[in-house]
Amino acid sequence: MTSDSPTSDDVVNEYLEHHVGLILTEQTGRKYEGVLREYCRFLESHDTSVLDADYRDVNRFIEGCVRRGNRISTLENKLSIVNGLYKYIHLWSDFGDKLELNPLRLQLIDTKQYNTPPEIKRVALSRRELRLLFREIKDYRNRLLVITGVETGLRNSDLRTILIDDVDLNQREIRVPHPKFSKPYTVPMSDELADELKLWITEGRSGYAISEYSPYLFPGRRSEKLESNNAVNQIIDRAAKSAGIQGVIGTTALTEAQRRVLNTDKTERQWKRVTAHTLRHTFLTLLDDAGVPLPYRQLVANHSSPQTTQHYTHSEENAFKEIRRRFTPPR
Repeated sequence: MTSDSPTSDDVVNEYLEHHVGLILTEQTGRKYEGVLREYCRFLESHDTSVLDADYRDVNRFIEGCVRRGNRISTLENKLSIVNGLYKYIHLWSDFGDKLELNPLRLQLIDTKQYNTPPEIKRVALSRRELRLLFREIKDYRNRLLVITGVETGLRNSDLRTILIDDVDLNQREIRVPHPKFSKPYTVPMSDELADELKLWITEGRSGYAISEYSPYLFPGRRSEKLESNNAVNQIIDRAAKSAGIQGVIGTTALTEAQRRVLNTDKTERQWKRVTAHTLRHTFLTLLDDAGVPLPYRQLVANHSSPQTTQHYTHSEENAFKEIRRRFTPPR
């Protein structure tokens, strides 16, 4: 790299400044920054930089993550983040003409070839555990937020950003027009949930000072909405601990770069048993237990697979009707 070339940190800073707020939330941006700072430090230790690195450098970075005990999902996540950085440089950055690496080559890195620790597997909550969880949530908004998560399977980021206008009480549906990772989709509601949301919208939200100005279904007390996915998980974590159903199901080592970005002295991240993702997993498990066909479950989960749905033809209306017929809310 010549003396007038930007440093690795300069390139990463430009990428984050462009993406955070526009494409990434603040919380996700911090995760991206942790991975990219880790990658930069790795390159520095090998006397190269983001712009001068080639395919072999990225591959060595991933292999180093394997040696540190990263799981396959973590490897895939890190590779995706690094690949996103290079795609941005190649397509949008003024530094693109200085780039040595063709981002398309990174598709050749096969993370599944490595011997990695087993993935952390989440176990769905039982109906008894769900009732214990609901009982420990005293705040009206928080309880309804968690119930909505359990009975719709919405992802954390989609759950906390539901707009009132996205809730169709007549059709008993919630639209998700701008999901973070996928195309727009819709989920059905039970009669019980629709009735509770109607009461919440007409009367319950008035207890939140900011709600008069907020378009969101679940406003914050001092802001228009819950500001981060962590806010939802904190609500769930407190209730799960009080209910005696919280626990740690695995740990992941934190690199020095990640600890610096997260401003923590902890050397590992703990994975909790009960989180917003657990609610989503529980919803899909309850549908499975109720005998809802796989294509219908994939439709409302919004991650359908062509391999498993190619033999089925169905409309959203039929799927929602079947789900409502079979699914009993775990109250």
